Amino acid sequence: MNEQPRAMAGVIKGARQALVAAHYLPDGDAIGSTVALALALEQMGLEVTAVNHDPVPRMYSFIPGMERIKRPQDVAAVPGLVILLDCSDMERPGRDLKERIQESGAIVVNLDHHISNTGFGDLSWVDPGAAATGELVYSLIREMGVEITPAIATALYTALATDTGSFRFANTTPAAHAIAAELIAHGVDVVRASLHLWEEKELVALRVLGAVLPTLELAAGGQIAWMYVDLATFTALGARSEHCEGLADYPRSIIGVEAGMFFREVEPGVVKVGMRSKTYLDVNELAACFGGGGHQRAAGCTVRGELQAVIRRVVGRAVEMLCQATGEKWTGS
Repeated sequence: MNEQPRAMAGVIKGARQALVAAHYLPDGDAIGSTVALALALEQMGLEVTAVNHDPVPRMYSFIPGMERIKRPQDVAAVPGLVILLDCSDMERPGRDLKERIQESGAIVVNLDHHISNTGFGDLSWVDPGAAATGELVYSLIREMGVEITPAIATALYTALATDTGSFRFANTTPAAHAIAAELIAHGVDVVRASLHLWEEKELVALRVLGAVLPTLELAAGGQIAWMYVDLATFTALGARSEHCEGLADYPRSIIGVEAGMFFREVEPGVVKVGMRSKTYLDVNELAACFGGGGHQRAAGCTVRGELQAVIRRVVGRAVEMLCQATGEKWTGS
């Protein structure tokens, strides 16, 4: 066991209260890691507040304990210890929560696996080689000697399964499989988890997919593909952010495509971009060009500008970077 989890365990064991939070627009790793660590700290006798800027997506409703996650406005005071999970920087929990944390003077612990992490916090453990932040939470829980209950196991399994794309992505390691096997032995209902995560969708999610598929376009000789949805369409469908989960994977799945992207206009003049790649294009570097980040094969950013203008800028930069990575050149689509 390396020094970071040991040092974090020492700080946690000396605390009486803690706030655990992850990034806004939470995914399975954010929710699973938050719930697992909150349950573990409570088992140690701490008074724990779990918080997220946004509501928990319906697909994670099967995780025991997910209902304990509060919104920032429902938190009366920030305690002396704050543990931020799956956040590459202090902006990721949301500006309102960031400001309250900074004003409180709390000790900030940073636990993450994004290569783009800025190393913020009083204690920082960032491991880009980990399949998910949930993997680091698992190691921390083990270091603290906490029993892995079925509820904790389910939360951690969700973190691992979602961030590895059901153990299909390039970040799937032998360690991820070994941890998943142990978690299943501790009581994860894999069939139920798979049903919620992969096999059931709300009707509106399919309507969003139906709306964005006709927008599919390609560039760089068919190696860059993308889809998009504007704010008016998204609003008319009554959709939420969770209904766009995995949409960047559709253009990436096309034979011959190296990188797929999904653009969503989240408010007038603001576009959220999800990026996925297969082999050559480092989408973490691409996202960083626009103030974002993530991993080599999965990343994202938020860009200001009119939707089509943002698409042209991001796709143009992607084509340039792919040319640099492969030595090929394209003069058009």
